[in-house]
Formats: sequence, structure tokens, C-alpha cells
Amino acid sequence: MNILSVVLFLGLAVAAQGQPVPLMFDTDMDTDCDDAGALAILHTLADHREVEILATVVSSRHKWAAPCVAAINAWHGRPAIPIGVPKSEAQTWDRRGSQYAQKIAEKHPTTLKSGDDAPDAVTLYRKILAAQPGHSVVLCSVGDLTNMRDLLLSQPDAVSPLGGRELVAQKIKVWVCMGGRYPKHLDPGVFGNFKPDPRSTVEALRDWPGVIVFTGLGDDLLTGGRLRETPTDNPVRQAYEIYLGKTPTRPSWDPIAVLYAVRPDAPFWNIRATGHNHIFPNGCNEWREGPPTNHRLLELRPGAADEVRATLDELMIQPPKKTRR
Repeated sequence: MNILSVVLFLGLAVAAQGQPVPLMFDTDMDTDCDDAGALAILHTLADHREVEILATVVSSRHKWAAPCVAAINAWHGRPAIPIGVPKSEAQTWDRRGSQYAQKIAEKHPTTLKSGDDAPDAVTLYRKILAAQPGHSVVLCSVGDLTNMRDLLLSQPDAVSPLGGRELVAQKIKVWVCMGGRYPKHLDPGVFGNFKPDPRSTVEALRDWPGVIVFTGLGDDLLTGGRLRETPTDNPVRQAYEIYLGKTPTRPSWDPIAVLYAVRPDAPFWNIRATGHNHIFPNGCNEWREGPPTNHRLLELRPGAADEVRATLDELMIQPPKKTRR
């Protein structure tokens, strides 16, 4: 059995065991191209009926991030997936910029012309969560934690009589959070998802009422090189080429988070269930051993790196089924 057969077999075997995972994807989609790779993988998994993409929410204030997400969704045949952006004052617009988001949005125009055109992320979260069964939704975040903090602070409204914390506790099964470096990351000068909005990071992770699985895996697991096998109009291929130039691959931080969120039972993972992720006020972090908490740490099973790399690359390059909904 070749590697493609193995990848598809593993995925379809998982899908056959139950219904698609209802998942909300929260991405910054600005500074790094691995967000685009992660979203491509998510669409392939949806084509395999392993996941139902409830929303692709943007955590960045970059004005082109949401249109870029919309372009990738449309190219994969799902132009109607809801997109929201943060409307609170926790961040400022265009703090970090993007090498590729505007170019992708202009190459693949959609009805979403700017982040200003997208609805409020918290309103979207509340609407979607209220309509889901209890303890069913997987949240996968690969960007800033602004939206999670704002969701927790949200008040009862016409959509739900529950406050944000209560709504999260009732509806979200697990939060898979890509952020931080492990066992510790104490350099405030090195970029990471916890640092653009550190106050939201501290408050969201402190107050979250359910299980959080943290992952910082991917530094030495390079993927994306096979995107050159896909059509030249593939916006994910274009994002990688714009961002990387002549460099063929990129670390797989965000793709790993998506793969675990949809396939937590795949034979790739170990979970550390003792201790907690301590977040410093500047967004640095340190895993501190101790009694079990609601924090978990995702680790790679020894010897699984090559399998994970091949799986991510294979899922990233699959042609879309162009399902319209």
C-alpha cells in the first residue's frame, strides 16, 4: 500500500466511525502562509466527510485577511462558509500586515472586499454555537486569541440566554490551540500567536471553562513543497510561493493543529495530561508540571514525524470537489 493509500485509508477509516466533526476554525491568515495550508487541509478533510466546517473566523485585524480566507473557501467549493472578524478594540488594524493576503484576495475576488464587510466574530460564534448540540463543537485556533476572550465576555442576547462562558461550557467539546513553544518560550522578541494580543491570551486561557489542547509542534516538520503539483491558480499554492519565494517548504504549526483537531485518534499523538500552560503578561509561556488541569499538551509519538509530514502534504494538495453550499 503506497503512502497515498495509507493516508486516505486512515482518514476514511476515522470518518467511517462516526459523523463529521463539527469544527470552527479561527485563523489570523496574515503573517504566515501555514494558515493557508491548514485551511486547505481542512477542506480536504471536509471532502472526505471527516469534518463539517461551521465557520472560518478571522482573528487578525488585517483588512485583507478575511477576503483571503473567503478566496480559499471559494476555490475549494465552499463560498458560503461564514466568516467573522474581531470588532472589539483589543487590537488595532494592520498591526503586522501580510505578504500574501491582499494579493490572494485580488487574484480571487469574492463578495467580501474587506474585513469591514465581515460580521462581528463574537456574534457569529454565538449564533453558530447556540444552534449546535451540547458538547459537540471542536474549536481549532491558529492565530491570536482575541475572539475567544471576547466570546467569553459576551452577554446573553436574542440568540442565546447564556453568557459567553456558559455557552462555551455547554457547546464546545475541546479547544485545540496552536500557540506557544514547549516546554517554554521566554523570549518576548520572538513572534508567536500568544503575543499580538497578550491580554486576550492571558484572559482567554485563564477563564476557559473546558479542555484546551495546546500544540506548538511543527518547527522541524516541513511541508508545502508538493503544492507545486497543484494548479497554478490554487490560492494556497500562490500564498506559499508569495511568502516563501525560492524556499520550498514551511514549518507545519497550523496544519498539525488542524490534523489533530479532526483526527485526535490517529496513531501520531501523545497527550500530556499533567500540569498547565503558564502564560506571562507579555504572551510568553511555560509548561509547568503539576496536578491535572483543563490544559493538555500535544506531543508527537516517537517515530511519527515522517507519517505526519506525508499525511499533511497529501491532504494539502488534494483537488477540491467543488461542493457548493
